[in-house]
Amino acid sequence: MLVTNFLQKRKSVRDFKTTKVDKYELAIIKDAIEQISKENDDLLKFQLLENGSIVSEGLKGKAGYGGVMIEAPHYVSISSEKETLENKLKIGYTLEKLNTKIVNLDIDTCWITVDEVDKETMNSVFGEDGERINYLIGFGYGKAKKLFSKETTSSRNPVKEMVFEGEIGNPVSAELLEERGLLDIFSTIIYAPSHKNFQPWRFVLKDSEVEVYMEKSDEDLRSLIDIGVIMFYFEELARDNSIDGKWDLNIHEEGNYLKIASFKL
Repeated sequence: MLVTNFLQKRKSVRDFKTTKVDKYELAIIKDAIEQISKENDDLLKFQLLENGSIVSEGLKGKAGYGGVMIEAPHYVSISSEKETLENKLKIGYTLEKLNTKIVNLDIDTCWITVDEVDKETMNSVFGEDGERINYLIGFGYGKAKKLFSKETTSSRNPVKEMVFEGEIGNPVSAELLEERGLLDIFSTIIYAPSHKNFQPWRFVLKDSEVEVYMEKSDEDLRSLIDIGVIMFYFEELARDNSIDGKWDLNIHEEGNYLKIASFKL
């Protein structure tokens, strides 16, 4: 997967056709879910809901965007038994990993937040432990946009406001990033999605490591999901640039930030 092109063209669809996804492609998605679940030692629970109308009807007026539920032919839910900071990161990481696999099948997707839906409704729609579900991926085929309709994109912070050398606040030069093989990675990663486009991530280049931090706010639990997403994309972009590695978690507070992890170059 060439992540550079994928991220720059990544879109979220809110208006789906009723056409169902082919059984062959659903089988591929099921296999992807099983594989991702094994990678996480089954600590995260996925549920593929092929009859999307049950979900959209059950959550109508209670989830979606502006109270309008996204009606998709299929959904995938994800939950974890323990609401730890690490599990929040894993949810963001694994959901976006799965989302990417679905999109690579030429299927459209949309993340849906359901963490504010009452537990009675969630258990009614998703069964026992439905209240543990905070996120869904709706997927199917998006309706064609009207002729001359404008594409809307959210603004992104420039690299100089997101990446630092030694400590947060000390700008890193483009020359140093180029020298370390990181300029293309950070120039692309700014397109990663985030809740309300908050972009809570900050990166610090220290010697032979990249550290990722989260700016603290009153929506830290959702920001942790976003950090998980960008950690996934960083690893994929690094791999595309012949840099193999994994994030090493070390979550702790540092002033106005939460230090999350480090990545050895």
